[in-house]
Amino acid sequence: MWKKRTSVTAPEKERIIHNVWNEKTAISVFLIAFAFGLNITGISPILGVLNEKYQEYGTSMVQLLQTLPYLFLMVGSLSVGWWTTKASKKKIVLLGLLIIGFCGVLPFFSESFSVLLVSRLIIGFGFGIVSPLNTAIIAEMFEEKDRAGYMGLHVVGMGVGTMAGNLIGGMLSGFGYQYFYLVYLIAFLSWFFIQFLLLETPPVQTGKPGSMKLNATVYILSAASFVHTLFINVYSTNVGIYILQTITKDTTVTGLATAVNAVFALLVGASFAWISGLLKKYTVVSAIFSAAAGYGLMLLVPGMPGVYLGSAFCGISLSCFMAGCSMLISVSVEPEAVAKASGVFSVIGGIGGLIAPVFMGNTATVLFGKNSPSSQFTVAFTGMLLLGLVMLAAVAKNKN
Repeated sequence: MWKKRTSVTAPEKERIIHNVWNEKTAISVFLIAFAFGLNITGISPILGVLNEKYQEYGTSMVQLLQTLPYLFLMVGSLSVGWWTTKASKKKIVLLGLLIIGFCGVLPFFSESFSVLLVSRLIIGFGFGIVSPLNTAIIAEMFEEKDRAGYMGLHVVGMGVGTMAGNLIGGMLSGFGYQYFYLVYLIAFLSWFFIQFLLLETPPVQTGKPGSMKLNATVYILSAASFVHTLFINVYSTNVGIYILQTITKDTTVTGLATAVNAVFALLVGASFAWISGLLKKYTVVSAIFSAAAGYGLMLLVPGMPGVYLGSAFCGISLSCFMAGCSMLISVSVEPEAVAKASGVFSVIGGIGGLIAPVFMGNTATVLFGKNSPSSQFTVAFTGMLLLGLVMLAAVAKNKN
């Protein structure tokens, strides 16, 4: 006999709708992070080629192209808290992705150094307004107990985006270095799907006194991000030049090395809920020591094995550090202040990224008499080790 079909109850219907929106939000979080991964890729796979093409500008100036977006990234991130009170997070994300796409592809049409310089500068604004919003979206849409998994998903998205940027960009550059810039079409792809997937929510309401107030945790994590970003950027600004000068001139090899970096970042993101549950309050500290280990291995292990090991540990560090800090920020302030807190975190970290090439180049020259990838790796190893020890002492002192 046919069983009588029962209708879906109101609570069940609400649960189904809730799950569907959760899935759409999760995909959106991934796609936003996927496009943001291009900020980590930057122009790293072709940096060695650009260093030779624009040699009249000097190595430090060419390296600055990798981190130049941090200048306007700070402007975008600092203003995103105010933006969320005027427009929905969805509209802000879509605007940022359009800026990333247009500025990323623009140098494909011109070999002018000025065009490349300006596009790398303005693209930072797009990354700046996109960067803090995933943390804010996760804090708004999900309960505190569920956020670690979505923070991990954010890191996975960045890892996949960085890996795609490195691998696809590296392959495209085989046709000519300018073809690398076409990898930024990824931003338009994310923009298209987010149009249909991300829920439109109203702008943040700030009627509650002190609701947008930040606390000491935000500033401590931001200060740690400044130092971490200062030293972690040594990898992206030097690995291409290091391989080109000491191992091979094949840009595909650089793409593979940076892809290893992204793969391990991806693995950490996929398992971040488990990692953070295991390491607990020492998650961020462990991430910092991972970078120190990465630079140490690049210095001690010769050839590509050292590069691959260093790439892996630096990828683990960046992934775990960003997810760990984002998680701590999301639970340390009021939900409506998360975007602002994440913006401040991005800005202070961005300052470290912006000054990294000049600071590291000058420091390496003063300490070792020359500005080389190996000397910068040594400075970065020492800096990460000291930062890890300081943060370890601070966390151990905190009984909470």
